[in-house]
Amino acid sequence: MSNAWIEIDRGAYQRNLTALARWTACPVLAVVKANAYGHGAPILAAAALETECPGVAVARVDEGVALRAAGIAGRIVILGLSLPDEAETICDQRLEPVVADPALVAALARAGERAGSPVPVHVKVDTGMTRAGLDPTAALTLCREIRAGAGLRLAGVLTHFAAAEAEDGTTMRAQWRRFEGVRVELAQWTPRPLLHAANSAAALWFPPACLDWVRGGLLTYGVAPADRPLPFSVEPVAAVKAHLVQVRDVPAGRAVSYGGAWTTPRRSRLALAPLGYGDGLPWNLSNRGWGLVKGCRVPIRGRVCMDQVVLDVTDLPPVHPGEEAVFLGRQGDAAITAAELATLAETIPYEILTRLAERLPRRVV
Repeated sequence: MSNAWIEIDRGAYQRNLTALARWTACPVLAVVKANAYGHGAPILAAAALETECPGVAVARVDEGVALRAAGIAGRIVILGLSLPDEAETICDQRLEPVVADPALVAALARAGERAGSPVPVHVKVDTGMTRAGLDPTAALTLCREIRAGAGLRLAGVLTHFAAAEAEDGTTMRAQWRRFEGVRVELAQWTPRPLLHAANSAAALWFPPACLDWVRGGLLTYGVAPADRPLPFSVEPVAAVKAHLVQVRDVPAGRAVSYGGAWTTPRRSRLALAPLGYGDGLPWNLSNRGWGLVKGCRVPIRGRVCMDQVVLDVTDLPPVHPGEEAVFLGRQGDAAITAAELATLAETIPYEILTRLAERLPRRVV
C-alpha cells in the first residue's frame, strides 16, 4: 500500500454538481478531462452519471476510449478537436465529437454510414476565443451541411468564453452577442440542436449563457474559478496525504536536502514525507510551502525533491513515523486549498490539480 495518496470525496463531487444544477436550473455536463482535473476520471465520471448529469466531457478521443474501457456507458462529449483518422474510433466508441473541420465531418459521415448509425456531433463556434472553431457564418453553413447529409446528427452547437471569470464581463458580453445570431437562427430549426456556452464561471455570473447545458469544470471539484464570492458553497473533492516515513532530531547549523537551501537555525526535529514533484507537489514550494501535521501548519524545509519532502515539526508535540501529513485538504481545523497552493507556486488552481501524478493511488472516501 502506498504511503502517499489522494483521497477523493465522491459525495462532495456529486453535491457540487447538484448545487450547480440547482443554481443554473440547467443540466450540468460534467467535465472530466485531464483525468477529471487530476482526481480520477473513471471514478468521477461514474459519480456524475449517478446524478442528473446528461453526460460527461473529455478533451481527447483517447480519454473517451479509456472511459468506455472503464465501463462508462453514458454520453461522452469530446471537447477538443479530433483528426479524420480518429473518425472510426469515435463512431465505434459512441463518442460525440466537437467539429469545425469539413475533412473531419466528412470522415465521420462515412464512418456513420458504414455503421448504419449517425454520429452525433457538436459544431464549435468561435465567438472571440480565437482558439478552436469557425466564425458564426461558417459554423451555420457547416450545421446546414451536417443536417442535409447522411451519417451524422447535429447534436449540439457550442461556444467557449475567453474571460468568463472577469468581473466587468466586457469580453464575455461581446462573445455572447456574436453567438446570439447563431442561437436565434437555430431556434427556428426542428429538431433544434442542444446549445451550450457556459463554463463554471459563466454559469455562476452570466445567467443568459445557461442554455441547454452548462459545462461544469473547476467549480465542481470544489474550487472557485475566480477570486470572487460564490453564490453557493462547494466542497473540495481531493485531499493529498502521506504517511511520515522518518522523524529525526538534527543539530543547529545542518544544511537540509539538495543544495543545502535551508540550514537549521536551532536544534530541529524534521519529518520526511514520501511525496514530491514527481507526484505533483510543485518544486517552487521549496522553503515556502506547508504541510499539516497534528492539525497544525508546519513549513516545508529545503527543496521539494522528486519523491520526498522535509517538514519542520520542531514546535509540535512528539511526532512519529506513520503519522499523517496533508499537503492539500483539511486536517482538524487547518486547511490548505488549491487556490493557496497556486498562489504560493505562482500558477493557477487548474495546474495544481491536473499535475497530480497517476502514481498516487486515488482512494474514495
